[in-house]
Amino acid sequence: MQIELKNLDTVEGALTVKGPQVEVTLGDAGQANVTIALSLSDGTHFFYPDGSGKVLNATTTLPPGDYDCVVVVNAMHLDVFGTTYRSKVTIGGITVATAQGSVAAGQKSEQDFQIFRLIVR
Repeated sequence: MQIELKNLDTVEGALTVKGPQVEVTLGDAGQANVTIALSLSDGTHFFYPDGSGKVLNATTTLPPGDYDCVVVVNAMHLDVFGTTYRSKVTIGGITVATAQGSVAAGQKSEQDFQIFRLIVR
């Protein structure tokens, strides 16, 4: 598995969004059992799944500033579910991270993490 970061500014290497209300979406459209975590340097955390059976749509208040962020995706093949994963993280309506593929034969899980900077204006 490899998480691909998208839409980062080529000069700043960051995703810039308008605040202070920032919408975050975490979800997966594959068949594997998938968990996604997004953690911000101010202590804010988001997790998928959240028990609702739906894509996580959340809004948080972030004062203007820079935030270091970590996104972690884990796809598990638990024999009951399939092996595919199509994970996506959006912030402020902009896709910032994706991971897609299948858990390799003979493996029970695959995971990756990426670090990026979020700028709230």
